Amino acid sequence: MDICNASSPLKASDMDNKAKALIHRLCADFACEVPQSSVSESIYNTAWVSMIPSPPRDAGCWLFPQALTFIVERQLENGGWSSFEISAGRPSWETDGIINTMACLLALLVRRDSGSEVPDDLGARIIRADGALRRMFQSWDISSSDNVGFEVLIPAHLEMLERYNLHHKFPARPHLFSLYQQKMEKIKPESLYGKELSTSLYCLEGMIGKIDFNRVAHHKVHGSMLGNPASTAAYLMNASVWDVDAEAYLRRAMPSNGAVEIYPSNLFEIVWALRPLVEAFPMDALMSRELNEIADFLETHFQAQNGFTGFTPGAIADSDSTSSAIYLLNHLGRSLTAEALISRYESADKFRCYTVERTPSPSANANVLKMFLHLADPSQNTSQIIKVADYICNCWWQGDHSDKWSMTPHYTMMLTVQSLAMLLRRWAQGLLPDVPRQLLIDRILPVLFGTTVETLQKQNEDGSWGLQSCETTAYAILCLTEVAPLPLCDCLLAAIQLTVKNGRAFLMQQINSWKEPDIVWRSRTAYGVGVIAEGYTLAAMKISPDNLTFGKVIEDICSITKPSLRTIQEISHLPFFAGMPDWLVRACIVEGYLHLPIYDKARQAVVTHEVKQQRHFNILPFALIASSRLMGACIAPDVNVAFMVACALAYEVDHYMEDIVGGLEGVEAQELQNVVHEIFEKPCIDLPKKSRTECIFEHQGSGSQRLQYLDTVKITLHRGISWVLNHPKILSSSKYDQGILRREFKASYMDQITSVYESSSLATSRKTQHTSNLLQEPYHIWVHTTSSSHVAGPALFAFLICLLGASMNGQDCFQSAEAKYLAQDLSMHLASLARMENDIGSVARDRKEYNLNSVDFPEFDTGIAEEEDDLQKKLEQLKRLAAYERDCAKMALAKLGELGLHERVVEGLKFFCNAVDLFGQIYAMEDISPSLERCS
Repeated sequence: MDICNASSPLKASDMDNKAKALIHRLCADFACEVPQSSVSESIYNTAWVSMIPSPPRDAGCWLFPQALTFIVERQLENGGWSSFEISAGRPSWETDGIINTMACLLALLVRRDSGSEVPDDLGARIIRADGALRRMFQSWDISSSDNVGFEVLIPAHLEMLERYNLHHKFPARPHLFSLYQQKMEKIKPESLYGKELSTSLYCLEGMIGKIDFNRVAHHKVHGSMLGNPASTAAYLMNASVWDVDAEAYLRRAMPSNGAVEIYPSNLFEIVWALRPLVEAFPMDALMSRELNEIADFLETHFQAQNGFTGFTPGAIADSDSTSSAIYLLNHLGRSLTAEALISRYESADKFRCYTVERTPSPSANANVLKMFLHLADPSQNTSQIIKVADYICNCWWQGDHSDKWSMTPHYTMMLTVQSLAMLLRRWAQGLLPDVPRQLLIDRILPVLFGTTVETLQKQNEDGSWGLQSCETTAYAILCLTEVAPLPLCDCLLAAIQLTVKNGRAFLMQQINSWKEPDIVWRSRTAYGVGVIAEGYTLAAMKISPDNLTFGKVIEDICSITKPSLRTIQEISHLPFFAGMPDWLVRACIVEGYLHLPIYDKARQAVVTHEVKQQRHFNILPFALIASSRLMGACIAPDVNVAFMVACALAYEVDHYMEDIVGGLEGVEAQELQNVVHEIFEKPCIDLPKKSRTECIFEHQGSGSQRLQYLDTVKITLHRGISWVLNHPKILSSSKYDQGILRREFKASYMDQITSVYESSSLATSRKTQHTSNLLQEPYHIWVHTTSSSHVAGPALFAFLICLLGASMNGQDCFQSAEAKYLAQDLSMHLASLARMENDIGSVARDRKEYNLNSVDFPEFDTGIAEEEDDLQKKLEQLKRLAAYERDCAKMALAKLGELGLHERVVEGLKFFCNAVDLFGQIYAMEDISPSLERCS
């Protein structure tokens, strides 16, 4: 596979020389008495350093006067501060802006009240900074925040700002202080005064006024508090005795006017810069005296720390650093084991990064998995391998590419693909005989394929990924190159080759920036590391998939999921796909088939009515994945699968109602509505103890047909309703949204009974030629009420909204009256549109089976005697009304988009609109609903 003809204009020898030069610099760095750093400067740390007075502390002088200049020069036009040159408005970057701005605002206030010389415009800068902070707080999505220690640092800064009469109220404040209280209950001052290191030492500025700083001095390593300038500055300012070691450390951590994010960081820089090199370059191209010296240094340090390591000597050890060091050293010919790591960091369902942590790290778990797979005998750790692989897959299924250590999802996506692809290879080599085959087919293959598609879709027009970042672009290229040889990706190969070629062309244009730190890493705020950016960029330019083959056994399991091209030919001509490249259409079909096992298992647990015709069930995965992939609106796979099952349930209930209600009298239909009412009002009702089959046949011949229907309905409907109302994500949504869901599903079931009964009455009337008095309700009212509920559009819309709101900490998905109104309006117009397009596509079947169709309403009468011409005119009117409803839906969606809704909610609304659009086109092409004649 010649993906590397998407390749590098640099000669192989040039690439090798650049890699060796990087190794030489890394070797020279750890040998220095004062290590150099390629970590970027930190606005936040510099703000804290700027507040340190020179000794004696009341002299009105500052230890680092240049630090104030640094932060003043970096104030943005909007008044705030950010680690990024531009503001992209993403939630994790909002937290970065808040933390940076709070620290800088505090620094300006301290300087203003010090009586020392200040810039002339300092007052104006303070006003602008406070305004920027208030605006950021109002739109802050705390649920997406994962910056290190934010739940301590932001409340602490709020308290410090309040001493200057700056009080901030904002929607997320109650949730923030709830997290703060939970955290502080776990942090006991006594724990900081002992010998054991605590991660709280990394955020001592958040402990001012809460601990005795004199009693934490023994935790210093080379003058620093866990290698953090801000924490060290807080210690230096609050200890009763001036600490010259801490001062000396801070001078080393300020290579120019600004303090770096972490210092020293030599272990982190060495391991993370070398790891991509040893994966991409032949070892004989890298081996040198310097590389052996680095391996000796790492191994000696590793053994001295009893099998653990952190980001720098003296730092708290973590599983991420430890597993990555083991992995690298084993690549370099050293033989290390993982027993110590397992005993300290393994938990019930994953590996912790630290022994105590608030949120886990998917990237750390991926690095742990890579380490296990690269041990001499990975089968000895099969249970851990399965556990970590399952956790990584769960993160993907939940749509979670975020990580507390990285600002870009492409880092996690790259490690996910590398670790799971390596697992496939080890399994194919026979090294993991006890790893279940179904884990690979049902879990890992969908993750690998889905991550590949998403990476392809996210490339920018200039060939880069992210914010035109070399390092992020390198992550994406390494991800695609890793998975390119997978047989499942044959349909993507041309797209992968072109995408990698364009990505490498972008990197070549930026060749002079390869050594510059890209702001892609996250601690308390975002930062970059130059040597790591360079290492990954070199690897992305060098790597070839030719050495990453999977073997015949993987071809066999991939062939299980390959669909036929006939399906593509049937549906790819629809207008919905006009803007999609052919590879993406094919990808959606493959992805739909990959989702079938988990979707089918969930569906069969909910859908109980026997339906012989399965086409409408099996088309759902493809259609909904295509609706998600269109225009890059990506819905979390577990949300999509739950929505697939809800749609399947709606299909089944629609057919089930037609099946059992059609022959009932009016009184019996009312009794069915009473049953539905009872189920919704009393979700814990006692169900018949007999099976569905027993209920069906028990009373045959006894004349008690009504009991047969009611018992069967209770069992069948209760199962689906219970699944809807008690789905874990639904229970995590707000009470308001759950109430809307319950109301809409109940209305849907009730109106389906009414609609089917009306269709039955219509059939009788048509047969007797007495239809004039049947449809008295105006069509406009019917299509926006009974009809809309009948097609389950509002119910499915409400279900999706609850799924999307599950991670919003109990808040309503739409939080203003305007948003709620527009969302309901959008739902109504989409439901009316769906009904109209359904009727346009199913008019022939409806005539045959005497089902009620929109064109049966008197408003559509044309006065044309010829039946065929009359029907054509009616359909033309109905199509124009459908176009009107589509325009109204577009307007409602556009208005909602102006309200600053959460990104996942906006994407969810687009997804739902796409699904309605696609199914409308499918109905226009052919009616996929199961007919009574075919299924009876």
